[in-house]
Amino acid sequence: MKGARLSAPALAYIAGASVLAIAVAAFQWRSKPADDLVLFSVMTGLGMLAHAYPVRGFRHQAYQVTLPFIVIAAATLSIPQLVAFIILIHLAEQARVRRRLYIQWFNVCDYFLSAAAAAAVYQRATWLLPDAGLGHVAAALSAGCAFVLLNRVLLAGALWLARGLSPLASGLFQSELLAADLIIAWVAVPMLVLTLQAGPWMILVTAGPLLLARPALSALLARRHAPERPVVARAA
Repeated sequence: MKGARLSAPALAYIAGASVLAIAVAAFQWRSKPADDLVLFSVMTGLGMLAHAYPVRGFRHQAYQVTLPFIVIAAATLSIPQLVAFIILIHLAEQARVRRRLYIQWFNVCDYFLSAAAAAAVYQRATWLLPDAGLGHVAAALSAGCAFVLLNRVLLAGALWLARGLSPLASGLFQSELLAADLIIAWVAVPMLVLTLQAGPWMILVTAGPLLLARPALSALLARRHAPERPVVARAA
């Protein structure tokens, strides 16, 4: 998003995303289970750590391995906690990677709307599928896919209006990077199922594969494209 000034369509897009995110949060504010402070604390601490170290991509993108924590948060946290989780992971990133405030605000709205969609998909899937391990596996995968898809679509619109990058030119929908996101989303499945069965501390045990996912994603991005400019917007 070049310069300090945005075009009128880009400003309208960010304003629309802001209004929609606030409306969704207000409408669903008390629609989730009771707060679990231990789960929220463990998830938020690990999510902040993962989100604060983005992997630099190309076409003004950066990638994190925060997705499994977001899927678990969407599936288990209340809406107030989910809002706090999304804000806190972005504050942790902002402390390390300085971005213009309107960019980070859009990222917060993007992530919350995508997480809310993932939560809705997860709840619907668990209602339709058997209440067993397999049902939770399918629901977690569906939630992860919903987050990735909506996150990319929202970001593609922002890059198109603010930078003139079409969805194809942005690289957001390259098959290799979508596959990498889906693999990371797959990690959320055992994390969520074991957390539901054995409690929030299982997140610490099951998050191990993410330590390998980050260098693998770095190598993939470095091989595919050299960075063109400093990162200013992000996909999941």
